[in-house]
Amino acid sequence: MAKSVKERNKELAKEGLKLHIYGLKLRALPNVKQKELFQKTFGCVRYTSNMYLSERKEAYKYAGENLSVPAFKQFYNQFKQRSSVTWLKEVDKFALETAMENVDDAYQRFFKKQSNFPKFKKKHTSKESYTTKSTNNNIQFNPRTQQVKLPKIGWVKIKLSKNQRKLFEEEGFHGKIKGATITNHSSGHYHISLKIEEVVSLKPEPNFSEIKSDQVIGCDVGLTHFLIDSNGSKIENHRFLNNYLKKLAKLQRQLKNKKRGSNNYKKLQQQIAKLHLKVSNTRKDFLHKQSRKLVNENQVIVLEDLNIKGMIKHKKLSRSIADVSWETFKTFVSYKADWEGKKMVLIDRFFPSSKECNGCKEKNILLSLSDRLWVCPKCATAHDRDVNAAKNIKEEGIRMLKEAGVKEIA
Repeated sequence: MAKSVKERNKELAKEGLKLHIYGLKLRALPNVKQKELFQKTFGCVRYTSNMYLSERKEAYKYAGENLSVPAFKQFYNQFKQRSSVTWLKEVDKFALETAMENVDDAYQRFFKKQSNFPKFKKKHTSKESYTTKSTNNNIQFNPRTQQVKLPKIGWVKIKLSKNQRKLFEEEGFHGKIKGATITNHSSGHYHISLKIEEVVSLKPEPNFSEIKSDQVIGCDVGLTHFLIDSNGSKIENHRFLNNYLKKLAKLQRQLKNKKRGSNNYKKLQQQIAKLHLKVSNTRKDFLHKQSRKLVNENQVIVLEDLNIKGMIKHKKLSRSIADVSWETFKTFVSYKADWEGKKMVLIDRFFPSSKECNGCKEKNILLSLSDRLWVCPKCATAHDRDVNAAKNIKEEGIRMLKEAGVKEIA
C-alpha cells in the first residue's frame, strides 16, 4: 500500500527534507488532431463516469451490494472488447480509470456529508476536463521547447510567460510529475494542470511565541479597501468584476437577441466566457502578488476567520463580497506561508476587532458599519475603524501564539 504524504514527510524529516506538492497550470495550444482527441477523451470520460454511477446504483438497488472500483474495472475491460464501443480504446485508459475513481470519491464524500449525492454528467453543461496519471514517464514537461507530453496525445505546445521562461532557464525543472488535468474552458482555451512532487530542504520552524512584534502583521479585509494592515497601510479594492459589468451587460443583451444554438449565438457565448476568464485571471494575479508580498515581508500573518458563506447571502453586498475573494486570498497566504516556514494565524470570527478600542480596550457597542472614523467614549482616542481593527487583530494573534500551542494554530 502506498504511503501517505504525512508518512513520507516523517521519513524525509529525518534527513532534513520534505515533500513539496504543487500544481503548474499551463495554457495549451493543441493542433487540430490533438483537439479532436481531447474532445473524444472528454466524451469517453463522461460516458465512463455515467456508466459506473448507473451500474453502482443498480447493484445497490437490486442486490444491496456496493460495486467497488476494482470490480467495475474488471467488467469494464471486458466491455471495451465489444465491437460497438471500440472508440473507448482510442483514448487514454488512465483517464477512464480516474473517472471511475472520481465517482467513488464522490460517494465517499456524500457518506461523510461533505457533498451532495453524485449526479450524471450532461454533454452540454458539464465541465470538459479529464485527469490522467503518470506511469513509466508517459507525462513529460520540456520548458526549453515549451511542450508537454501526454498519453495518446503526444507532445502538445504550451505557452510560458516571460517570467516562467526565465525561472526555468535559471533553475531548471526538478519536480516529478504525478498526473495531469486537461481542461477546455468555455472560452475555447485549453489548459494543462500538472501535479508536481518535489523533495526540498526542510526549513527549521522558528519559535513563533518568542518572535518580535514588528515581524507580526495583522490584516483586516474590507470592501472599500481590499486590505488594511496594522502598520496603517491600505490596499485599494480594484473591483475587477465591477469594471466590466457594462461590457458584460451589453454582450448579454446581444446574446438574448440571437437564435439559441446558431453560430452567432455560440460566438457571443465564447466572447462572454473570455471576458469572465479575463476578470478571473486579473483577480488571481492580484491576489497572488499581495499574498506573496505579505509572506515575504513578515514572519507571522494574522487574519480573521470570516464566515464568507454567511456574508455572501447579503442582498446588496453579495456580488462585491464574491468579487473581492477573501477566501482565495486566505488560501494563497496559507500555503505560501507554509512553503516559507512562516505562520498564518486565524483569529475567531466573533472577536470584536472593529468595536474594541486599541488603546484602553473599551468596547464600543454603539458602533455601526457606516462609522469609518470614531472616538473612544472612555479614553477619547480617535480611531480609523479599519486600522484600529488591524491593530487589534495583530494583538489577538500574538496572544494566541503565546498562550496556545503554536503548532495547533492554523
